[in-house]
Amino acid sequence: MSDTASREPPFDVYAQIRRYHQLVGSNITFAFQTIIDATEQEVVGYEALVRGVKNEPASLVMSRVQQNRRFDFDQACRVRAIEASTSFDIDARLHLNCTDIKAANVDQVVEVCRHVARRQDIAFDRIVLELNNLDAIGNRELLQAVHMSIRDAGFLTLADNFGRRDADLRPVALFQPEQLKLAQRLVERIQDRRENQAIVKAAVALCRDLGITVIASGVETAEEFRWLHEAGIEFFQGYFFAQPGR
Repeated sequence: MSDTASREPPFDVYAQIRRYHQLVGSNITFAFQTIIDATEQEVVGYEALVRGVKNEPASLVMSRVQQNRRFDFDQACRVRAIEASTSFDIDARLHLNCTDIKAANVDQVVEVCRHVARRQDIAFDRIVLELNNLDAIGNRELLQAVHMSIRDAGFLTLADNFGRRDADLRPVALFQPEQLKLAQRLVERIQDRRENQAIVKAAVALCRDLGITVIASGVETAEEFRWLHEAGIEFFQGYFFAQPGR
């Protein structure tokens, strides 16, 4: 383990985990999609993607969850994903989606993840929390508080879906995650879209200056991969390389 020291959580973590297991029961499963280092030609990570028991996509599964239960469902998915990863013999980094992390709940997120990871004998620095709401967390102080809580817990951070709605690099610069993932909306047919090319080049330049690793997601064609790789991106995810495995 990267961190075996115990610390007293500010809530009953055992009761929380039991509640999360009861919340999802056997109604969800997971597919794991690889993240590839194209230069070294090796798998460096797996993203846990929630699925229904009949392989329904995450969007359909989430549409069945009431809004006031989204955070608990998100927590339950992370618990189950960490547990499910051990049956896949995953020896690379495990990427977990986080749809609603903020300063008010980040300690609860990291304590639950730490407890389950320790129980599954997974090193904390193998876990990457993928945050897709950096722009909603708040000001510089709140962004830094969230990052410090996750970093101090031993986990890595990733700014997810960059460019899905807009391409504001300021939250990325303030938060300074270890990784940034380009949204498929930016990646799709990028070899033909000059405006997307300009955005990606700006993101790559910023991330290079700040020591942030860039991952291109949703890569589906050789032409997309070729352009992105020539632009300096080394890490990729998408159907061009592998479909999610169950």
